[in-house]
Amino acid sequence: MRKRKGKGLLGTLLVGLMAVGLVGTAHAGSVIVNTDYVLKNKDKAGTILLDARAEDGYKKGHIPGAINLGGKGAAKVLRDVDARILPVAKLEKILGDAGIKREADIIVYSIKGDTSATVPFWILEYLGAEKAKVYMGGIDDWVAAKHPLSADIKKLPAAKFTAKVRADRLATTDFVKKNLKNKDVVLLDARTTKEFSGDDIRAVRGGHIAGSVNIPYEQAWVDPDAAKKLGAGQVKDRNGMALKDEKGLKDLYKGLDPKKDIVALCQTGTRSTLTYAVLRDMGYTKVRNYDDSWIVWGSNPDLPVANVSYYNFVKVNAALKKLGALEQRIQALEGKKK
Repeated sequence: MRKRKGKGLLGTLLVGLMAVGLVGTAHAGSVIVNTDYVLKNKDKAGTILLDARAEDGYKKGHIPGAINLGGKGAAKVLRDVDARILPVAKLEKILGDAGIKREADIIVYSIKGDTSATVPFWILEYLGAEKAKVYMGGIDDWVAAKHPLSADIKKLPAAKFTAKVRADRLATTDFVKKNLKNKDVVLLDARTTKEFSGDDIRAVRGGHIAGSVNIPYEQAWVDPDAAKKLGAGQVKDRNGMALKDEKGLKDLYKGLDPKKDIVALCQTGTRSTLTYAVLRDMGYTKVRNYDDSWIVWGSNPDLPVANVSYYNFVKVNAALKKLGALEQRIQALEGKKK
């Protein structure tokens, strides 16, 4: 009996070790990675750490070894002034000039829970960078773990970035229009409930695409109200923007069929990239980001809208006139004081 117990204990230990190994492997294959992963992999040959923040933030302190695309950050650099993804040739040049190759292990980070990291992550996946990952905890988690920052500006030698475009990572307006009645395509609207209902109008029209499902992107956070609380000074950090645990995320997106084509959308295809990244990390393989999103769909009168509402230009013009009159009065009073 004792001998059998010994074998049972050994067997249990072996199973346990195998489980740990499997967990480690699964984590290494995830698209969302944590601080330990970054620490262990950032300096490996073939790995590129991309700080997606604006250049001024990068210069003040970044994770040692990270590069930066400059300007107002990667999400801005890789899109045009209307927040539309740049042509592939331009993206190839920008990334290549920064020393990034499509085949590299690319880890993108920014500030905790922010879309400034998930936008470039999605674009990299669209361009065929199969080893792209996103460090959602970003600079906040790195500092919280008491790891050092660097002010050294790192530049990599220019490289050749050759895209292998994954058209199935991008949803165009034409794609959405053609699949409105396709039961195998799910439109996942990551905007707020008020935007979805048409009470908050941010285009020519308010409302939503008929048949779409509304799960605001903040719902993936531990505290969906974290951004509001931070803005109001009720909290002093971004900890509430950490992602829910595995069970929490599964419960949140339990209505989504992983066998179907999931199209994430929002106002400008920005917030929806966080939803895109979360679903990709959960194992959803058929996920697209609708880059045009509501700003284009809602402004085109030829495209159908549910719960449609319209921008009240008369009310806005009246308010502008009042502001103009008030400004003139203030200027007159300032003139009298002089």
